[in-house]
Amino acid sequence: MRNLVLVFLGLLLFPQQAHSKANCKPVTASFCQSVGYTTTLHPSGVTGFSLQQTAQIVETACSPEVATLMCRVVVPECGSEDDSRMKPCRALCEKVKRDCDPALKAKRLFWPMRLRCETLPESNCVGLQSQERSVTPTSAAACQPITVPLCKDLLYTDTVLPNILRHKTQDEAGADIQQFAPLVKVECSLHLKPFLCSVYTPECVSGKPRPPCRTICEHARSGCESLMNRFGIQWPEALRCEAFTTESCEQVQDTSFALTSLAACQPITVPLCKDLPYTETVLPNILHHKTQDEAGLEMHQFAPLVQVACSPYLKPFLCSVYTPECVSGKPRPPCRTICEHARSGCESLMNRFGVQWPEALRCEAFTTESCEHYGVGSSGGVCEPITIPMCQGLSYNQTITPNLLGHTSQREAVGKMSFFNSIVQTVCSVDIRLFVCMVYAPQCVAGEVQRPCRSFCERAKQGCEGLMTSFGVYWPDELKCNSFPEEMCISEDSRPEMLRAEGILARLNAGGYSVRGKSLSLKTARLLLTLTDADKSRDVDVAEFFRLEHYVAITRREYVESYESRNPPSVTQTQMKKALTAREFNLDEDTFRVLWHDYSSTGGIDYDEYMAVMTKLQILRERFKAHLLGLPCDCEVGSFSFKQFMKSAII
Repeated sequence: MRNLVLVFLGLLLFPQQAHSKANCKPVTASFCQSVGYTTTLHPSGVTGFSLQQTAQIVETACSPEVATLMCRVVVPECGSEDDSRMKPCRALCEKVKRDCDPALKAKRLFWPMRLRCETLPESNCVGLQSQERSVTPTSAAACQPITVPLCKDLLYTDTVLPNILRHKTQDEAGADIQQFAPLVKVECSLHLKPFLCSVYTPECVSGKPRPPCRTICEHARSGCESLMNRFGIQWPEALRCEAFTTESCEQVQDTSFALTSLAACQPITVPLCKDLPYTETVLPNILHHKTQDEAGLEMHQFAPLVQVACSPYLKPFLCSVYTPECVSGKPRPPCRTICEHARSGCESLMNRFGVQWPEALRCEAFTTESCEHYGVGSSGGVCEPITIPMCQGLSYNQTITPNLLGHTSQREAVGKMSFFNSIVQTVCSVDIRLFVCMVYAPQCVAGEVQRPCRSFCERAKQGCEGLMTSFGVYWPDELKCNSFPEEMCISEDSRPEMLRAEGILARLNAGGYSVRGKSLSLKTARLLLTLTDADKSRDVDVAEFFRLEHYVAITRREYVESYESRNPPSVTQTQMKKALTAREFNLDEDTFRVLWHDYSSTGGIDYDEYMAVMTKLQILRERFKAHLLGLPCDCEVGSFSFKQFMKSAII
């Protein structure tokens, strides 16, 4: 009896230690195979982290220590979760973050929001020295060019041995794989050759073999097993698909598409798909369209449905079919769940007009393999693109309904948040716009809602409450800060702290600041940077970018409402003179003529040129005012001097 009591007390006092060994599971993530431990309590990743996102970061090899950091945070070593000796050190985290920041920005990847270096221990932890002792990765020198004839024309060129069948040389692997050559030749399945090569000559990634994909195996077996059985041959036990996982399937080419090279990536030109989170596609698509003109022509039939917004998932689904995202020269396959949501929202409307859901787009033809990328969570939640104007162009572009206040659609939410439109435009707080949007259109990651922290709410409230009170309005009851969590939440804007012209252009494009699919140019982005860069640092911070967005939104709306209806949309000379007068840019005829010559094309000034010329004139005016303030007198010739200044600057 006494022993039972002691055991019971042990379970109460040391629950992690009492159960850790029983609950330990093998580390299955391929990118964590060489970090010095083999078991974990979280084989699918710690709650709040995405294995797919982590794998993408590790595979950039942006820092020698990136695998150690990410694995020990996302797939931590098995043992007490309070044992700091198993956690990465703060200094290690900070070093990896510094090393990886440029590479992640270049690849449009984001540092995990929940990975904050300041929360990690400073001592008695896994740092650079302990990492060198415990981590024994396979040397990158182990990579070797593929020599097996059957696998020499793959998209990858290097392999590493031994493979999972324990072949130690390519000669040995090549002799064994040759038995499948007749099946590959008759093409019983387009997936057979890529699958076999992933087993016999696996791709070498940072000195490690990429594991085979279970889905590709199943496709290959489904296409070839019946033919093998007719000749009395069974599918080999060593290649049974149940032995593989779907972990690496996202990186493995879907061979139902034609093989393409990296050079096949091309900028999206189909108007309906030009404001997506991704900007490049690859053809042919799964409907066998070979050009974007061909794909766009057929896709145009869905434009009325997209316009009436029968489903927020329709446009992302259609674009994933007609202009699939290009990932390392390969098309990302559509998601079955997104298809089902789009069809559910739009099919009844289509039927009312005697139109059936196309057989070529039947959802059963797609898989859920890539659904996590499209924001489909394991709990069934589905992310959707943000359509609320005030919340577009933020550091995130996907939301989920119902929102944090129970609104069941973005259309309902936008009506309820109209109160904040004027408050946001005053820029009373840098945090107010992001905070309001994170409540009414909360950030969605892999189908899960991300909540703002209580501290975030308090900063936004503190910055705006005084101004609101002066107008006789008060902070809404539904946004009481004590209703927001203190942990497992977002405490700050996750957008990069500083943006240069390229980053500004990417943010504006992601925010939908285009007209008829035509986005702003990098040249114009540089002018916008000059206009808003108050400290002349050649980049903008969060507050400066917020003002820049506001300026672009106003100028874009002015262009769309006044000039976009022309065909082609452009500003005439007469309209341009009126626009300049309205903004008090009083130029003489010679100056205007030079300005028009520099910026007009095909009989007018288009959207990008209009934004550029207005921004340039505003820059010149602000420079003139800055010099005027430095004069020792209140000069009566100020207006004349301004006109002369503009003439000398432009001509």
